[in-house]
Amino acid sequence: MAFFKTSDGVKLFYREKGDGPALVLIHGWSADHRRFIQLFHALSKQYRVIVYDQRGHGQSGHTSSQLTLKRLATDLKELMASLDIKNAVIGGWSMGGSTVFEYSRLFGTEGLAGICIFDMTPKVVNDASWSLGLYHGKYTLEDAVDSLARMCEDWPREGAAFVRTIAPYLKGDMLDVSVREIGKNDPYVMTALWLAMVQADYRAILPQIDVPALIAYGDKSTLYAPETAFYLGEHIPDAEVVPFEDCTHLLIIENPKKAIESVGKFAERVFSQER
Repeated sequence: MAFFKTSDGVKLFYREKGDGPALVLIHGWSADHRRFIQLFHALSKQYRVIVYDQRGHGQSGHTSSQLTLKRLATDLKELMASLDIKNAVIGGWSMGGSTVFEYSRLFGTEGLAGICIFDMTPKVVNDASWSLGLYHGKYTLEDAVDSLARMCEDWPREGAAFVRTIAPYLKGDMLDVSVREIGKNDPYVMTALWLAMVQADYRAILPQIDVPALIAYGDKSTLYAPETAFYLGEHIPDAEVVPFEDCTHLLIIENPKKAIESVGKFAERVFSQER
C-alpha cells in the first residue's frame, strides 16, 4: 500500500502486486479500489496489477476543486508515469469507464496496450439524438438537475436510493452495509463528479481508440441496456463485447470469476500482440 501525490498536490492511495505487463483497474463513482480486489489478487499471478482510489474516494485525498473527468484522467496518467508504466491495459468500471474515455480524449492511446469498459455508456444523459444512456434511455437533463438537487439536499438518502436502484436484490444486512458505505462519501465530491459525468459525451472519440477494447456489460443491469455495450463495440474499431449473464451493474462483484477470466484472456491476447 502506498500513496502518490498528483501535480496539484492530492494524495492518491494505490496498491500494486505482481510482475509483468501492467493492468490498471479504475473503480466507479462512490466506490473505491476494493471493487476490484478479487481481480487484483487473481490477475497479479501473471501481471503487474495496480488498483487505486480516485480523488475524493476511499483513502485518497479529498479536495474542493478539480473534481472533473479531465482531472481524473490526468491523475491516471500521472500515476502511471510515477510507476514507470509505459504500456498498460486500463480497465474502468462505471465512472472508471468515463475516466478511460477521458484519458483517450486527452491523450489518445499513449501508454496504452488496450482498454476495458465495464457497464458504462459514452453519454449518460439521454436526448433526442441518444437513447442509450442512463436508466435504459430514460434519464434526461431535467432528471440530472433533479438528481443533483437531491444530492445537495440529502446525500445519504439519495445514495441509499442509488444502491437500491443498482442492486434491487439486496436485502437485510447486505443492504444496510451497502447503504452505510455509500453514505460515508463526501456529498460535495459526489455532486461535482455526477455533474462531470452528465456533461460528458464521448461518442465522437470512440473511432479514434486504436487499441483493442473489451466491453463488458451486465445483462440485468438496471442502469444501461445491452445495446449500449453493442454501440461501443460497433464504434471502437477493435472491440469485443462480453455479456455477464444474470448480473447487474455490479458485474465485477457478482461474477468475479468471469471478470478474472475475461480480463485475463483479453490481456493475454493484447500483450502477445505487443511482443
